[in-house]
Amino acid sequence: MSFFQRFWGQIPISEKSKGLKIFRAFFNRVLHQFARLVPLTPGLRVFIHRLRGVKIGKNVFIGTDVFIDDAEPDLVIIEDEVTIIAQTTILAHSYYPFHLQRFLTSASQKKGVRLEKGCYLGLRSTVLPGIVIGSNAIVAAGSVVTKDVKPGTLVAGVPAKQIKRF
Repeated sequence: MSFFQRFWGQIPISEKSKGLKIFRAFFNRVLHQFARLVPLTPGLRVFIHRLRGVKIGKNVFIGTDVFIDDAEPDLVIIEDEVTIIAQTTILAHSYYPFHLQRFLTSASQKKGVRLEKGCYLGLRSTVLPGIVIGSNAIVAAGSVVTKDVKPGTLVAGVPAKQIKRF
């Protein structure tokens, strides 16, 4: 096992991260932890996530301890007027430890996440890779979103299911 495999905690290093780009990947993770854990104004937190490569629109609120994919932040798109409350997790990839990859090779994935205009993610909600949250949709606190959410829909639960349309 190489130094970089141990350093990155068994997560494969993407093609983008090899060679001179290792520094960028490391810097990205430092910025991510800073944005998550240091008490900042919401505007500064958004600015730091933009530096990491997350595509973020205007008038976006990102709460404290929000985890936006640290390996593939450029696959996350957050449109205008989105609200993301504290301790939410947004994943754009899933990798498995090296010792399991021979069994689960087809399960690893890198897929973008899109949060459309005006959507709201409640406290401790989780959005999995490849998901689109429609405009003005609401994801209730503690929900795990495994399928796309239609615009103007309230979803809740694990896995998240439609509760109401408005």
